[in-house]
Order: sequence, then structure tokens, then C-alpha cells
Amino acid sequence: MAMAAAGMTIAARSPHLSVAAQTGTTKPNIVLIFADDLGWKDTGFSGSDFYETPNLDRTAREGIIFTNAYACAGNCAPSRACLISGQYTPRHGVYAVGDTNRGPVNLMRMEPIPNNGALVPDNFTVAEALKSAGYATGMFGKWHLANSKDTQPSAQGFDVALQPGTQGGSDDPKHIYSITKTVCEFIEKNKDRPFFCYVAHHAIHSGLEARQATLEKFKAKTPGKQHSGALYAACLYDLDDGVGILLKRLEELGLGKNTLVLFTSDNGGTPQSSQEPLRGSKGCYYEGGIRVPLIARWPGVISPGAVSDAPVSNVDFYPTFLDAAGASAPADKILDGA
Repeated sequence: MAMAAAGMTIAARSPHLSVAAQTGTTKPNIVLIFADDLGWKDTGFSGSDFYETPNLDRTAREGIIFTNAYACAGNCAPSRACLISGQYTPRHGVYAVGDTNRGPVNLMRMEPIPNNGALVPDNFTVAEALKSAGYATGMFGKWHLANSKDTQPSAQGFDVALQPGTQGGSDDPKHIYSITKTVCEFIEKNKDRPFFCYVAHHAIHSGLEARQATLEKFKAKTPGKQHSGALYAACLYDLDDGVGILLKRLEELGLGKNTLVLFTSDNGGTPQSSQEPLRGSKGCYYEGGIRVPLIARWPGVISPGAVSDAPVSNVDFYPTFLDAAGASAPADKILDGA
């Protein structure tokens, strides 16, 4: 996946992106919204027959849908390490959450290998690259790449970091709204300079939780043939609502046209939903474990209503963001994406 900054040519990989792009030298704001464990067919824009995601659907109509999008790993930490480092797993060394020597011995298919429990401090992150280019940088939600003080977001290029727990009160059980509120405050504070927001929600990771009113809405809905879980649907609907609040605030501040917004998931979905006709789910490297939804919106640069079947993955985000910002990584930084 590649996009363009002002005056740069759009890569041929995404032919639906406007070659005209933007004019002038204004750096775009970048907002990356990262769902947790959301399957590739779990949104309205990807064809769910039960789940509702009106804000994401509108964003998809206003931008581009990538139908062959993949995470670089089948679960949380390795995928996030690929995203933040711009590198495949053998380079950054985060192979698993915790330890690779896990699970029933009779089901193991490989010898356990050494595993970095965190993204090492000397790995030059996408946040560090954008910060060097003058961006305000904020990380909000699930980091999952730290085991010491020097591997926390604040030591990896983020000016601001909010890492709430996985569960909140009944009015905000997955911290969707508290995370969104803090993101909006960060955006307003930095509205006069370029900013990078990494919004990594806990939703829809188990245990599933949602506001009661949202849950009642889906309990009363006729189940679909592929999707039918009311609690899953409610948790996702609350997540979509948070996305809508964030996008509305961008528009209120006059920042919508100069903001690149991406939405995706850290890995494939779980058995709590359905990945059919794909085999597998989160935690495995069959396609159901790594295929994810992906949409991008950047008014004036990305043609609305576009659909691309180009194969892309989250390791591509780092170089894409650098292109958009007119920034660069150090000469010795190896980026595996495009």
C-alpha cells in the first residue's frame, strides 16, 4: 500500500488513488485506528449480514476499501511490532505474546524459538520518524510491546501515551469513549501542527462488553445467516460509534480534508464471529487468522468509492506514512513494506 505526499507520484499499486494528490506543502495529519481481533467480514462495508458499522461504512464510501489486506502476524504483539517497526518478525524478533514455548506439546508444529518480549528500544519506530519530521505524536489504547520503562510508548517516539485497562464501567466497558475523548483532546491541542494519532482500541477483544442499550438493540434484531452474536455486534457498534465521534471532531476543527485516516485490525477474527469461507482464526496463519478489514480516507488524494484488490499488509503503513509526510527514516533503517 502506498500513497503520496504533496507533489509526489502515487504508487501504481493503488490505481484508485488520485495522482493529482494535494498541492502546497502542508503535511497531512495521520490517524490510524486499530481494532483488536476484528475479522475481515465483520463490518458493514465488507458485507456482514448482522453487524452494523455506519461510521466505518461512510468512511469506506468516502475513501478506499482494500479487499486483500493482511496482518503480518496471527495475534496481537507480533502484528503491532510489525506495524510500529515497519519490519517483518525476523527483524524485530517479537514472535509471540509472552513465550513461543506455549500450548499443548502434542499440537506444537515447530521448535520454540527465542522471542523478544518487547520492541527493542533501538528500533527506530514510525512515531520517531514522524516526530523527527515535526509531528505531534500520540498513542492511545493498547501498546502490548513493552516489558520495561524504555520500551513504553513514551520512549518509542510518542509525545503522549494513554494506556487504560481493558475494562471500564458500565457506561464505557471497553474504554472506547475515554480513549476517543483523549484522542479528540490531543487533536484539538495540536490542531495547528501536523499530528499522528495511533488509536489502538481494546475492542473487540474478549471478554466482550458493550453498553446495555446497544446490547438490547442487537438482542432484538433478527440474526443473520453468517453473523448473529448480539454481544459481539454491540461491542463492535460501540467501537464504530467511537470512530464516528473522532471523525466528527476532525470535521468540526476543519481538519477532515487534510487528514489521512486508516482503519484496520491487528489480526484476523476469533471464533466468536465467523471467518468463513476462510480457514482458521486469530492465533493461526491460515488466512482466517491474518486477513483483516482495511479502509483509508484522504479527501482530495484518495478517490471516493474506490476498491482495490492489491495485496497489502500493516508492514506497509510505515513507508506509506513517511511518503505522505514527506519524511524519511535513517539510512540504516530497513523497511520491509512499500
